[in-house]
Amino acid sequence: MDWLVSAGLLVSTLLLFKIRKISDSVGIIAFQSALLALVAVIMWHRTGITHLLVAAGLTFTVKTVLIPAILYYTLKKTDSRQVVERNSSAHVSLLWATVLVVAGYYAAGELKLPGTVYGEYYLSTSISLILLGTFTMIEHKEAITQAIGLIVIENGLFLITQSISYGMPLIVELGILFDLLVSAAIIAGLAFRIHSTFASLDTGKMQNLKG
Repeated sequence: MDWLVSAGLLVSTLLLFKIRKISDSVGIIAFQSALLALVAVIMWHRTGITHLLVAAGLTFTVKTVLIPAILYYTLKKTDSRQVVERNSSAHVSLLWATVLVVAGYYAAGELKLPGTVYGEYYLSTSISLILLGTFTMIEHKEAITQAIGLIVIENGLFLITQSISYGMPLIVELGILFDLLVSAAIIAGLAFRIHSTFASLDTGKMQNLKG
């Protein structure tokens, strides 16, 4: 079960570097977040720690339902179903992303982090997600896909806490999810402004504002 969930998390993230439509990337991040909620449920089932079940419910509600809804609404209102724009070709992006996955697994082995009995398996995956999320923000040009990169990073951080300490205290989880929800709303507002000014979601066009 663990290897299947880990594979789903990695493959879903790698697909971000292959897809052509921005709207598809929102669906991918919703699926990935649902898998993270499943990880928390699995940990709860194995350990009986109640806050893991609560964290699973909050993760599903915020990152699988609310944030994708905000992003889909933004795409609909800006009438944007445009092709994903990257700084390099899809094949090159996917190649670099694959290298980062390998680097994440290598780093996890070298760091020798103190993983828990049931969560150690996810350590390598969590580091890979953090690297891939950072690369997503660097490689993609649209505000929405850059926001998705931020969510992937947070998903990696969520998974690493599951791996090392069976999650964070519930109040910390609430704070992080609230910040992420607010960030998604702010990015959506920024996307509206960029689109109204440039008829595009490409953040690179903001360089045209320089005097």
